[in-house]
Amino acid sequence: MPPFRRPPDWDQYAVRHTPLVDPVVTVRQLTRFGFARRAHTRIDHALVFSTPEGAYKTFLPPLRPSRASAAVKHYTAVYEVDMGIHPLREELRLPSSDDAFDFDAVVDLSWQVVDPALFVKSGHRDVPRLLTGELERASRPFSRRFAVHRSSEAERVLLQEVPLLGPLGAKTGLTVSWTVRLHGDQGAVEHATRMRAIDHTATEQVHTQRRGLEHDAAAELRATKRAELKTGRATADEQREHELQLLRQQRQHTEALVRAQQSVELQHANAEKIAFYEKHLEQGGVHAWALHLADHPKDMKLVVDSLRQDQLQMLLAQLDLAGQLLSGEGAESHELEAPKNRALRSVIDVLSQYLPGVAVQSSRTGRLSVALSEDEPQAEPSTPDHGRGPTVADQVLPSPLDGWEPPQGYGKIPVRPDAPTPDEPGHQGGAE
Repeated sequence: MPPFRRPPDWDQYAVRHTPLVDPVVTVRQLTRFGFARRAHTRIDHALVFSTPEGAYKTFLPPLRPSRASAAVKHYTAVYEVDMGIHPLREELRLPSSDDAFDFDAVVDLSWQVVDPALFVKSGHRDVPRLLTGELERASRPFSRRFAVHRSSEAERVLLQEVPLLGPLGAKTGLTVSWTVRLHGDQGAVEHATRMRAIDHTATEQVHTQRRGLEHDAAAELRATKRAELKTGRATADEQREHELQLLRQQRQHTEALVRAQQSVELQHANAEKIAFYEKHLEQGGVHAWALHLADHPKDMKLVVDSLRQDQLQMLLAQLDLAGQLLSGEGAESHELEAPKNRALRSVIDVLSQYLPGVAVQSSRTGRLSVALSEDEPQAEPSTPDHGRGPTVADQVLPSPLDGWEPPQGYGKIPVRPDAPTPDEPGHQGGAE
């Protein structure tokens, strides 16, 4: 860029990205022919020329005055104005309803020069201070309505009411967009922070307690469910055990009934056996031995020998008793009349009874003898004795004991071996 004939009166030495407080980058005093070059400044900057009459002529980029027009107009100075958009963040303190506390405000701005001549004419050199001053003056009446803890309400009112008072920087040729964020002062912030920490701690504790209660309730419910399951399982086990005991008792009862029935049947069988054996044993030896032979037929010889021995012993006993009664020793004759008759009848019966294999004989002296056939003695030769009458064995005496019956099991009424049978002629139906 070709130099001017004279150096600038003021230059910020700013580049494109330099933060600016004053958008006027350079100021130069011009002589009549001082504006000699066309390309003397940046293409995105506006040039504001001042005239001797005190007026300002603006050339917006990329317009530039010609050399002839600049010489004719007799410009005295030129201002190079940056027309870019510049962001800005500022912190303010706005009063609250209580003078002891203020709102801390954070303002975000973006400003741009839209009327370079008006800005140059206004003479402002600090745009951020200009804008924050206007915003602070417009916001004070509204922030005074609220206490410091009502920062959100105050912020909402500021954003709604302050723009209605007019755009910021409009009187200086600026266009501004802005927003504000209000919060209490540092003490209020710290207090709110502590309160929030307390609230968070209390909320955490409440949440912990609530969750703990829910956990306890869940654990209690789980324990209750487990106890119910355990109780149900125990009840089911007890029910099964009870059913098993009932089945066991029923089986034992059934077995007891069966055993009792079997015992009763056994008793009935034993009673029948007792009655059966009693009946046969009461009838005497022949029936008893017949019952034995029914089960043991091979014992025939033993049974016969036993019967013969029993009959022999019974005859010997009867003869011995009759002999004792007939001897009549130790008693009067009238006292022994009936027993002697009975003994005599017994002797006659014995003499008249026929026992197989048993021989009953009387000697010459009148003594009776009983012996088995195998022991029977040889009969003595008889000599004719015409003068002797018949012996006791040869004559039949009248029975003094009518109606006598033989012992049970030993046959019928005894008769002599040579007596006629009931079928033979001459039988008179009984002993005479």
